[in-house]
Amino acid sequence: MLNGRKIVSLCISRLNEIEHCRFISELNSGLKSKNASLFIYNINADLYWDDKNIKAETAVFGLIDFSITDLVIIMHEKIKNKSITEKIITEAKKNNVPVMVVDAEYDGCINICFDYKKGFEAVVRHVIEYHSIRKPHFMAGYKNNIYSEERKKVFRQIVEENDIHFSEDMVSYGDFWAQPAREAAEKIIESGNIPEAIICANDIMAINVSSVFQEHGYLIPDDVMITGFDGVDEINLCLPRLTSSYCGSAGVVPKIIECIDMLAEDHDCTGTFLVEPELIINDSCGCHTNPAVAAASYIRSFNDRFYRYQDDNITLTSISESMLSAIDSIDCACKMFNEVIKDITVIINKDCINCTQNYYVGNNRMDFVDDMYVFFESDVNIFKQRSFDRKNIVPDINKYLGYGSPIIFNVISFMNVPLGYICFHMPKYDVVDYCKIPHIANAIGSGIGGYVNMKYQHYLTSRIERMYKYDSLTGLYNRLSFNNEFEKRKKSLENEKVPITVILVDLDGLKAINDNYGHGAGDNAIHTIAAALKESSPSDALCVRFGGDEMLAVIMGECSPEKIRSDFNQKLINYNEKEGKPYLISASMGIYHTDSTKNTDFEYLVREADAKMYAEKLAKRRKNR
Repeated sequence: MLNGRKIVSLCISRLNEIEHCRFISELNSGLKSKNASLFIYNINADLYWDDKNIKAETAVFGLIDFSITDLVIIMHEKIKNKSITEKIITEAKKNNVPVMVVDAEYDGCINICFDYKKGFEAVVRHVIEYHSIRKPHFMAGYKNNIYSEERKKVFRQIVEENDIHFSEDMVSYGDFWAQPAREAAEKIIESGNIPEAIICANDIMAINVSSVFQEHGYLIPDDVMITGFDGVDEINLCLPRLTSSYCGSAGVVPKIIECIDMLAEDHDCTGTFLVEPELIINDSCGCHTNPAVAAASYIRSFNDRFYRYQDDNITLTSISESMLSAIDSIDCACKMFNEVIKDITVIINKDCINCTQNYYVGNNRMDFVDDMYVFFESDVNIFKQRSFDRKNIVPDINKYLGYGSPIIFNVISFMNVPLGYICFHMPKYDVVDYCKIPHIANAIGSGIGGYVNMKYQHYLTSRIERMYKYDSLTGLYNRLSFNNEFEKRKKSLENEKVPITVILVDLDGLKAINDNYGHGAGDNAIHTIAAALKESSPSDALCVRFGGDEMLAVIMGECSPEKIRSDFNQKLINYNEKEGKPYLISASMGIYHTDSTKNTDFEYLVREADAKMYAEKLAKRRKNR
């Protein structure tokens, strides 16, 4: 319960399908009358029963907060993965939350199933008994499929009850899909043994069988009756419209509401409850209805979704592409402000915006931590990215509960790795908005995922560039990159008289430090004089590790060489006093001053500075004798 309202958590797949939209609309309406709010945890792709390739999207079910959830409803046939269903049930039971499973039977749950056998029986009896068909044919699904075989048994039973001899040549297999059904229909026509009626195990096969027969000049239903089973919208767009049986998810809503009332009386209520599919009588069996009225509403709905889908998808693709070139995470999020993307909050893993790591390599995590990050909010006056405790579900949750509409959660992923989740909090139900959910999720996932990937690539490029340009021990330019930069700057000074100062520094006594204290101490001494030279020189000085323990600075412009010398020596004195190493770090410095109108050959400049540096080093040796 949350803020005095019961919370029903629905686990479903492909919420964008029109039948699921109807189901949500009717379920939410029923729950509102019970003072309950609907939280929907949606994945956009079927899993097809495959446990070997669990998609990152399934992390959405880990978002269910069982501490506030009063009931979990699992649309098992929609999710199509037993292990996912079992995992949700296990978590719910740990938290003493009742579970309702639609289209499957699990121990300890309320199971709501369509009585497919009875529904299909109604279709077969209507064709054979009401229309007095004596030469029927059955278009089955897959051989040995449980639903296909059950419907075959029903067909055979009713055929034999009506004193019609059953034989296997009365059965074809269309594999529940379009092309196999078309091929099976072609074989029937080719045989010349045309039945009076073809009763199909689902609507997809019926639509295609009807199409094949009409292509060959047969009239439906005058020459052959054709029926389906499922009740999908497309049966109302066929000519003629198909007789079928409605097994849509919206058909189970009254039973769900009834079972919720039972749970209110008995929290431990379990068992299986059957819903009988509703027979749909249309023209394909010979019954006469008014096709124009019903078809018009379906066509309007399809039209609206189709054209809005095209326009919105173009916009979403453009948004996603623009996110890839964002400067930073704020800029990336701001690209999403658009009329197509509304009523959403995007919350991501904090690791996503750490550009110093490859978020996708070795990331097998399929859940979310509590400490997350608000990446985007579509409907705020002042937008601010910030840390967020996932236990709070979404910012402004009380406001969205007040809408009375379902709150929908959808994982955003990239390269099959979860990035975070989107919370859709639409103030009113709109089927077109629901149909856009997967496209919005995909666009945002691609945009954020691509941005994260690009930022990491930029980080790697900068690292590689730094490795190429700079000496790893000192951080100064290496010889190659220094030479390139020096020639560029020198060229820019052509026909100008600009002072040039060359400073060459050589570490004193490196061999003694290495011999007595190890090469680690020698490296430390080299690093120290390089840092002192860099910090003492102007910010635009070109500093290079010229040799093993020789550092060079070139300053193009006015400077005070003696101040540089003084600062450099003082830094070494400070270092020796502060660090207290068993060895002293000192260096000899040679300074050569000229200007850009004179000889600026690099080798010449170095020789001049080297001669002065060597003179200082020699003077030190004489002094220390």
